Amino acid sequence: MSYTKQQIMLTFSYMSYFGFALEGTDKKNAEITLTKFNEALRSWKPIKNQWEVVWGPAVFALPGTKFDDSLMYAVRNIEDPSKYVIAIRGTNPVSIPNWVIWDFQAKYLKDWPFGNPPQYLVPKISESTNFGLIMLQALRPESGMPGAKQTILEFLNSELGQEGKGDVCITGHSLGGALSPTMALWLKDIQGKGLSENINISTVAFAGPSAGNEDFAEYSDQQLGDQCVRIANSLDIVPHAWNTQTLKKLYGLYFPLLPSLPLAMVFRKMIRDSKGKKYRQINADEPPLEGKYKILIAPYIIQAIYQHVQGYPELMGMEDDIPLEDLLPLPKMIREILGPIVN
Repeated sequence: MSYTKQQIMLTFSYMSYFGFALEGTDKKNAEITLTKFNEALRSWKPIKNQWEVVWGPAVFALPGTKFDDSLMYAVRNIEDPSKYVIAIRGTNPVSIPNWVIWDFQAKYLKDWPFGNPPQYLVPKISESTNFGLIMLQALRPESGMPGAKQTILEFLNSELGQEGKGDVCITGHSLGGALSPTMALWLKDIQGKGLSENINISTVAFAGPSAGNEDFAEYSDQQLGDQCVRIANSLDIVPHAWNTQTLKKLYGLYFPLLPSLPLAMVFRKMIRDSKGKKYRQINADEPPLEGKYKILIAPYIIQAIYQHVQGYPELMGMEDDIPLEDLLPLPKMIREILGPIVN
């Protein structure tokens, strides 16, 4: 069976969740995760024996916290070594700081500092997106790991050179679905000023919230064009953020299931924080995948988790290709962590 680029990118996006609940040092967590990556590269059907890890995984945890908050890695195609994929992990479901800092800081916007946007545009990104991108730009794999001590930009330059050719696709799911096209835009903006102009940069992003305002979305669309693919499930709550109007749809998204009172209060705060910011998705006119409501799954939050996680492999015909049971035991873990919101 042959797989599409989108299916392969979904595989790499989900692979990035390996190790999210590890409690060791960054170095130890990276070593264990790399072992898991190599096992997946040998056994998962869409990528089996076709790719090798060449950078990372690089992980970062806020000082004093228990779990990793950022993870990114890069693979290279064995048959065609000019092809690379950079995968960014989504929100760590067991890291509360990851949710608070990387996801929910949307009340304030930061200027996009790269490239040369047209004067009629003032592209801005959320504080969460800004912080997430800064962390990714600074990540360096630990000693003994592929690409050790190099940032991702340093790695690309060492691999491809200032004038070299290559194909680099950045992908991610959830938070990674917001950060991957943002990183792709950053790399696009610095081509010729720190990165070879001959590199083809593309991105396939899954299940991400909007990263910035409507001017940022327009600028991103101009720069990346058809090299940016955004995939959303119509029944996934995450891509509804942070546009004020789409956020309002969340209350009745799974009717007759209704959000619990604490979750409804979270939605209310999200709507309040988004007002006046003019958030808009990149590729906003791209229709979402038509989600399939699971009648027997309740309460609201469990339906939401299903649509956000299991929904994408299902809608993309990959239920048997990504072993989610080994990767993301999310429903049980999130119920334990979020407690009152779930109940």
